[in-house]
Amino acid sequence: MRIALVAEDYYPQLGGVPEHVHNLALQLNAWGHPTNVITSHMGDHPDADFVRRVGTSRVIYANGGVSRITTGWKLRRRLEQQFRAGRYDIVHVHGGLAPMLGLAAPFAAWRAGIPVVATFHSWFARSIGCRVFRRPLQRILDRHSATIAVSQPVVDANARYFRANWDIIPNGVDTTFFRPNGRRPHAFTDDPRLLFLGRIEPRNGLGTLLDAMPRILARYPGAVLTVAGDGPWRSYYERRARELGASVRFAGQVFGDRPAFYNQADLYLCPTTIASFGVTLLEAMACGTPMIVSDNFGFRWVVDGGSEAVIIPKDDPVVWAETTIALLADPERRAAMSRAGVAKAAAFAWPRIARQELAVYERVLARRARASARPVTEPRYVRTPRKTSVIASTSR
Repeated sequence: MRIALVAEDYYPQLGGVPEHVHNLALQLNAWGHPTNVITSHMGDHPDADFVRRVGTSRVIYANGGVSRITTGWKLRRRLEQQFRAGRYDIVHVHGGLAPMLGLAAPFAAWRAGIPVVATFHSWFARSIGCRVFRRPLQRILDRHSATIAVSQPVVDANARYFRANWDIIPNGVDTTFFRPNGRRPHAFTDDPRLLFLGRIEPRNGLGTLLDAMPRILARYPGAVLTVAGDGPWRSYYERRARELGASVRFAGQVFGDRPAFYNQADLYLCPTTIASFGVTLLEAMACGTPMIVSDNFGFRWVVDGGSEAVIIPKDDPVVWAETTIALLADPERRAAMSRAGVAKAAAFAWPRIARQELAVYERVLARRARASARPVTEPRYVRTPRKTSVIASTSR
């Protein structure tokens, strides 16, 4: 089976969608299914040999953070040329109905005679675009061979505007890459190490942690908050953190060294305000790092009452400080959280998630094969007592 994974967001931008697409491509290629990632140009970046780039990516600000949109002359035609040249059996679009690749790629695939599967990754409270363009977008959605959401909250958000038969296939985590390193972050320490890891943008809640740090430092003067990540708001948050001195350390963008950051932390703090899932939660779980996470629809769905994390209100620095202090003082609970996280992460290992994706592709192609093999029957003549009538035979 030859597969094209189309993604507006991909490396060098970091986030849930790039991680999902890249790891799915790695797994499918490892199983012998030639798979390419088709995305747009984002400057100089060393790509894997399965990556193809079309058009130019532009940064936009939407839904409280950074997003991307692809521009380019005759973009749809160039995508169609890519699809034909790749002789793909399936085009899998990540970011269904989202401009530009989420809209251009399906039409290009259909012109090339290739079925389209779309995965929806985003949660939103409301969407003016979906409301205004509901009818034409529904017609596009109706032509998709399968629709996937990464979580139930994503289904609920889109169901306000569209009808679809949804498969829920979550994001995955590479448990061979993200894993405990033998250190015991739950052991008692007077100099706790706290971690924030993510894009530095307002919706990820770093300001809440900076406001919580004075209370934490009053109890643990040697505590250090490491901010791992980058983004257009970094300088703003660095200015806010100056009064905290060496207690807040900005490490810049991290990639291949992410497991080391999780494993060095006594607690992973994730105050994100808007989330459809929570890939960093899976990464921290796989490393055995206890977590405090904000109460949003995506995180609540991932944690689902589990003991690997404590869920608290997203914008209350006092609660964040008090909960952090309480957990730092309870090594036995943190040890139990660590074990629970490693166990849960195993259920999201990429081989398990990729098998679910592959099952959708196989279902789509089997249905297409049955439709192609359906015989065209001749009209059937039935004699009645009075006359001969012609009944057109149809099948569904």
